[in-house]
Parts: sequence; structure tokens; C-alpha cells
Amino acid sequence: MLPLQVLKDKGYDGTSSDIWSCGVILFVLMAGYLPFDEPSLIGLYKKIWEASFSYPSWFSSGARNLIKRILDPNPYSYNYS
Repeated sequence: MLPLQVLKDKGYDGTSSDIWSCGVILFVLMAGYLPFDEPSLIGLYKKIWEASFSYPSWFSSGARNLIKRILDPNPYSYNYS
């Protein structure tokens, strides 16, 4: 999966891109599937761009909140404190 910053042609910012990638990995480890899955590449990019995904029912509210913050499409709104 490509980090959103790369899709937006904003270049590669290692920190925000790596945090986003870790969010995808965390989602996969907890859910057992990718958060963004679409048969067409354009559809996949659109889902990533919009952070359009749903959580499995077994995710706690804390897990949902953390993943939502990590997969935020706007890296400037990251607030991990």
C-alpha cells in the first residue's frame, strides 16, 4: 500500500508515511485483512485518499480511535500525545 502523501504527490516524508504504514500493519494484525481493499487500483487509491474503511465488530473503542488517528489522511492533524 502506498502512503497517502505519496499518492498526493507530496513526496516522501518518512515519519508520517511510516506511521501510516504501521497503522495499516496494526489493522491487519488485529483484523486479519487489509483496511483498504478494492479490485481496481483507482478505487483502492480513492479509499486510501478518503480513509474509507470499516472496523470489525471485535475492535474496542480504543483500538478504533487509535487506528482512526494513525490512518488519518491529513498528516498535519496527527496528534499522538
